[in-house]
Amino acid sequence: MADEYRPLATLFHMDASTAAPAHLEELAHARLTADSTFRTGITTKLGELFIGMPRELTRQLNDVLAHESSISVLWNGIPRIMKHSYIMHAISEEILSTNDIEGVRSTRKEVQDAVETAQHEASQTTPNSPRDPYRTVRFAEFARLYLGLTDEHTQLPQTLDDLRTIYDDVVGDEIADDDRPDGELFRNGDVEIIGAGERVVHTGAHTEARINELLTQMLALMRSEQIPALLAAPAAHFLFEYTHPFYDGNGRMGRYLLALNLQPTLTLPSVLSLSRTIADNRQRYYKAFSSVENPLNHGELTFFVQTLLDCVAQAQTALIEQLTQQLNRLGRLNAQCNDLGREHRLSEHAQETLFALMQETAFGARGGMTLDDTAQHLQLSKQSARKTVEELEHAGLIEFTKRRPLTFTYAGDLPE
Repeated sequence: MADEYRPLATLFHMDASTAAPAHLEELAHARLTADSTFRTGITTKLGELFIGMPRELTRQLNDVLAHESSISVLWNGIPRIMKHSYIMHAISEEILSTNDIEGVRSTRKEVQDAVETAQHEASQTTPNSPRDPYRTVRFAEFARLYLGLTDEHTQLPQTLDDLRTIYDDVVGDEIADDDRPDGELFRNGDVEIIGAGERVVHTGAHTEARINELLTQMLALMRSEQIPALLAAPAAHFLFEYTHPFYDGNGRMGRYLLALNLQPTLTLPSVLSLSRTIADNRQRYYKAFSSVENPLNHGELTFFVQTLLDCVAQAQTALIEQLTQQLNRLGRLNAQCNDLGREHRLSEHAQETLFALMQETAFGARGGMTLDDTAQHLQLSKQSARKTVEELEHAGLIEFTKRRPLTFTYAGDLPE
């Protein structure tokens, strides 16, 4: 199409005239100064970073917001047990995916243990309670960060010190001593990213002073009220990776900051699926970075933003399908539970517990419930909850898997 919005570098290479360099400068200036352009005011060696607003990007924004509306309806229809199970699983998958992208070896069990530890400590302590210094679980601090995304009051980092604190939680002990920051907060030496064929594909900011300057601008961009969050968050993500403030761990931290920045705009399940989708599209993801760093593109972030919005939309599409399937199955579980309630003449509390147990068996990570879970779910005393469990036992609907703590599972078959 003649009016297709293309990268400036592509237009330059399509121009066979001797005036191609002059035409490129004119086009770059026109895009930068267009009324519809979002200018960041952040100048790098690439030029001022900016986001154009072609028709396709507008359509993408509308699609993402429409998907969010659908996801919100589906998510609000999911019971608490299913939500909790989904969130714990999603956090585990996010950490596994972001580790995989960076080549950090981690097993599913290690990550699940970290998430469970973080969740347990969050439920047992107040915000300022000290943590047990003798209990060390690999990736636990990283898991706490992602678990924090479930709290709508979690704040964006405000200062450079905040960024360093986040970094320490993200990487933990997973980096070599030689790769630890040697400046006041960030790295003090130079860093290069080596691509295929031992070619340098990126050089980070050269001094800690410049790192401080760029990250201060990034923090302002993350909180910008002049640029929509769905545009500002990808732009800030690029700036963080471009700055490359650490010798190692930039990717993991950058993707966490992206999720944190999008948290107020996207639903929780959407936010908790970004790293997985980026991992599935990592070549496009890396290519989008390289495209911005092409000097011929004059710092234009439009196509980088579009790539990340594509990842968001892809995650949303998969999420809508998954949540729809789970809600359909939930309906079948409810019908089966009602049939069993009538057949065994269950009390209201027993049937409510049975339905919760069926959900935990079908969707939960643990596959069962404890007596404490039952008491909490029914908002009853432990003694009253025990009577409910005994009623289900007499009906032959549960089987015990552990006595201390008393743990039981659903004894029947579940509909698919």
